[in-house]
Amino acid sequence: MAHSYDSEYPPGAAVAPGIAQFISDFYALSDTPGDTPGAHERYVDAFTADATFILASKKSVGSEEIRATREGMWAKVASRRHTVNKVFPFGANSEELMLYGSVAFTFKAGGGAEVDWAGRAQLEKSADGKYRLKFYQVYLDTGAYSK
Repeated sequence: MAHSYDSEYPPGAAVAPGIAQFISDFYALSDTPGDTPGAHERYVDAFTADATFILASKKSVGSEEIRATREGMWAKVASRRHTVNKVFPFGANSEELMLYGSVAFTFKAGGGAEVDWAGRAQLEKSADGKYRLKFYQVYLDTGAYSK
């Protein structure tokens, strides 16, 4: 079965137009290797300029820190593939979401791992009409990275 970035949403949940596509696009972008030209810039552009991004215990605020975190995320990783199982909006047409899924890694040093994760996201529609992350926190066991 081919991999998909589509997610399941609660039955009857009204999701603001564009959010489901943003989620799919964001995780596809998250899985774009760091050595791909423009990948870091496109990732940073998915956040507002003053966004907060918390990955496990590492907190990054603003575009420069988020870019540094993104670069670090690819330091030991050759490939990654996210699966977003479910997305739970806070309410009708809410821009605040809880998500959960898994991510499979292949490491540059060999081997791999798969870990479950959960996330909390606050999106914001920018002046250009695009959704961006204003706040994004990922909860996962970072032990897989130490291999």
